[in-house]
Parts: sequence; C-alpha cells; structure tokens
Amino acid sequence: MKKRGKDHIKAQRMGRIRDGGICQICGGSGHTEGHHLLDYQFGGKANTDNIITLCRTCHDKVHRGIMDVFKL
Repeated sequence: MKKRGKDHIKAQRMGRIRDGGICQICGGSGHTEGHHLLDYQFGGKANTDNIITLCRTCHDKVHRGIMDVFKL
C-alpha cells in the first residue's frame, strides 16, 4: 500500500472543512473522517475532489460493503 503523505493529510482536513465536519451520509457531526471516493490504494488522488466526509460509523459501513457512497 502507498504511504500517505502531507498532501493526503491536507486533503482529508480540507474535505472535512468544506463539509463543515458533517457526515455526508447521516448528517452526524461526531468524529468525522475523510473517505476517498476512488480508493487511495487504487490511484485515488489526495485532493478534496476525491474526498467525502463521513462519521466513523458510516465510514466503517462503507469499508465493510454495507453502504455505498455512490448509491446515495
């Protein structure tokens, strides 16, 4: 897996700022994280166009395949 650098951290932070720290699935404002729409390990860019803000619960569901951000 590629090592994530400063550009990745900045994109995650800027995505959360853009989204007001609000989960774009459930609207929660608890611990939020940046999720890559096109997965970083598959070449997804570390920029805000490729980031969506998700709460930890929704982020976990997306990674487990329970929820799909593209079907929202």
